[in-house]
Amino acid sequence: MSREVIFSKDLILDMGVCMCCSLNYFLLLIVMVGFSTSAFGSSTAEGGLAAGLYVVGGLISRFFFGKYTELLGRKRMLVISISLSVVVSLAYFVVDSMMMLHLIRLVHGMIFGISSTCTADIAARLIPASRRGEGLGYYYLSVTFAMAIGPLIGMHYGALEDYTMVFTIGLAVYVLATVFSILMHVPEEGLTEEQKTEARSFTFNNLVQPSAIPLGLTCMVFYFAYSGVLAFIIQYTQGSTVEEVSSLFYLAVAVGTLLSRMTAGRIFDEHGPNIVIVPAFLAFTAGIVIYAQTADPGWFLFSGFLMGFSVSIVYSICQTIVVNESPAYRYGVTVATIGSVCDLGLGFGPYILGIVLVSTGYTDMYLICAAVGLFSMVMYWAVHGHRSFMVKRSNGC
Repeated sequence: MSREVIFSKDLILDMGVCMCCSLNYFLLLIVMVGFSTSAFGSSTAEGGLAAGLYVVGGLISRFFFGKYTELLGRKRMLVISISLSVVVSLAYFVVDSMMMLHLIRLVHGMIFGISSTCTADIAARLIPASRRGEGLGYYYLSVTFAMAIGPLIGMHYGALEDYTMVFTIGLAVYVLATVFSILMHVPEEGLTEEQKTEARSFTFNNLVQPSAIPLGLTCMVFYFAYSGVLAFIIQYTQGSTVEEVSSLFYLAVAVGTLLSRMTAGRIFDEHGPNIVIVPAFLAFTAGIVIYAQTADPGWFLFSGFLMGFSVSIVYSICQTIVVNESPAYRYGVTVATIGSVCDLGLGFGPYILGIVLVSTGYTDMYLICAAVGLFSMVMYWAVHGHRSFMVKRSNGC
């Protein structure tokens, strides 16, 4: 029997939209602490808050607007959200205070939350169910490329303090994403009247998919640890022995991510999640320990490879698990739920770690992050991993 085809024109366009939005996210995240301190003389914690409020905005919008992807249609919501992103991107050129910057970041993040929910929901719908783990792995290669290109550009222009160029590039990729979203054809789920009535109501079960919360919390803790790397890499490497190769760090992250994307999804489809995700948690812990302590450029880049390998696996596998356990008409809410809970870690991580940093310094702060990453593996095993293990053992696998 021939295998179902993963790629289509519409999935490729969806990947293009996802890559553009993610590139903007990583591009601005990398420079936000530096821009805040340079333009407004803010503290590290305030700069971390400017970086993190974007993610908090995404959390809010996913929580309240995830269900509208089902009611209004995925393509319509996507085109509207990307168009609004173009408008908000213009505001960065005229920001004149930290309060205004915080507001822009919050609103921008809310819009990003809607667009990223739509693109992930569309991908889950376009990819055949029998190859969803593999297909979503390929789909998230769009984030991999953005993870490599965005920080590279951001660190280059951030070092030059040319933030106008950063904002210009961020605006340009959203214009491109708008074109991709308009060209895309998206199959919509035909809802029954009962399902429409349910989607319009404001109840807990309507706003969130409860079954997605436990793995969402696991991702939240995991990405809290990773947020310290995302938010403070420029400041951490400045004046150090690894400064000359710091711009290549996210290229190493992308190589690790690329390797895992090409292999992890297929292994997951055939053998289940544990054999993929547990090594990813361990690789992340090892990577961040090396990152915290090494002064050698080669080991520094290797730590990026390990983190890229693991970070790409954890969220995509957890998302695939919760989507597989959800009815098709609830995909949007399911994706929004796990994304919202996960975003708590990315959103508040830079601010909390910025406060911790004052007392500990970078090395100890990152070792704390490593311990947090390891704890997230314990959480995964408690909420899902042990069940998957028992099922495999009872089946004699």
